[in-house]
Amino acid sequence: AYYCLIHFYKRGMHDNGKSDETVETVKTSSVVAFKGAIEDSIDLAEPYRTVTQRYYTRFFKIDENRVQRNDLCLLVHSNRISIVCLAPSHPLITKVVNITAVNCEISAKVDRKSNKAVGKSKKGGQNLDSNSILCYLETDDCKYPISAISPAKLICMNKAVLADPNLARLKPDADGHIAILLPHLGQIEGCKKGLMTQDEYEAFIKKESDETL
Repeated sequence: AYYCLIHFYKRGMHDNGKSDETVETVKTSSVVAFKGAIEDSIDLAEPYRTVTQRYYTRFFKIDENRVQRNDLCLLVHSNRISIVCLAPSHPLITKVVNITAVNCEISAKVDRKSNKAVGKSKKGGQNLDSNSILCYLETDDCKYPISAISPAKLICMNKAVLADPNLARLKPDADGHIAILLPHLGQIEGCKKGLMTQDEYEAFIKKESDETL
């Protein structure tokens, strides 16, 4: 299985900016102690929430062409790591369309599969603007361009989706995410303002659905 979800922990540092093992500490203010069997700590009455539902905030980019409806979702973690995936209203999901391929060859000189990002700053990662194409999801009849949504560095394309393209529609916000990005510092907040929140998106889709009845 291929996964590329990333989480960071803040560690203690000296005043001079240097860190070592004697001062490195993982902050545990959010850890809740529980006495007893671990299975008893789970409230089975609550619906199960995935990792992305628990730790990522959802923002939506709505296609202005409401015939094509190439709607996308950007999942943003508090550490800025972001995940690009299909929105629930995307026709590949709503119409259960078979995805035949994920084409990462954007041009003769740009292939997203060749991206190599290393280190905390993701040095070597391909630079993207909000309209940069990450890949094309291809079907027998058409192809859908998947944009980066936010100015960012590309961390990785999801190898699981490259191997099994239909994961992108079957598990869009989990195993089927399309790519992981590191948005540029100082630009992600401005980007969010141009996107819909979860509540705004749900209201928009409901209104759109009601109008077509």
